Amino acid sequence: MKSPATALAIVVTLTASVAMGEDFKTIKGREYNDAIISRVEPDGIVLRTRSAIVKLYFSELPGEIQKRFNQGGVKTTASAIPDRTRMNKVKPPKLPAAIEKLQRQGLLHVDCSEPEAKAWIAAKAWKAWGADEKENVTKNLAAYCHPEHPFIWIFDKQSARKLASFGPFQRFQVY
Repeated sequence: MKSPATALAIVVTLTASVAMGEDFKTIKGREYNDAIISRVEPDGIVLRTRSAIVKLYFSELPGEIQKRFNQGGVKTTASAIPDRTRMNKVKPPKLPAAIEKLQRQGLLHVDCSEPEAKAWIAAKAWKAWGADEKENVTKNLAAYCHPEHPFIWIFDKQSARKLASFGPFQRFQVY
């Protein structure tokens, strides 16, 4: 049987791969590396990079990206309101298995039954992660529960103290 530390390392690795952004290149050659799509608007997409938030109009993007967001004379169905913007629905196939394994080991309990999902994490697991891993785990648990409208509260499993949250308006916060 693998140790809980190994299971945590697997979850952190899997969640890091989901949270990574995409590379975008405009038709004029401007590149935006590791960008996360913040929202899709009728006339373009809003990207968040490490250094800025930028809106790219569809007229600035190559045809394959326009088609990806259903641009070609047809309006997009994604709303410009952040809480209605779809997140990347692609889940690594091992993420649900890793979450279930942590649940079996008693390190994690997830309740996805309400729009504001809740997760209780063992203190030793939470303390073992750095800031980036905590953010990745929080965001990916939110997307695991509700891919369309991710929102989650993270609590300490033993004390029920609020540890972190992620939602469309507040983004990631640690308490």
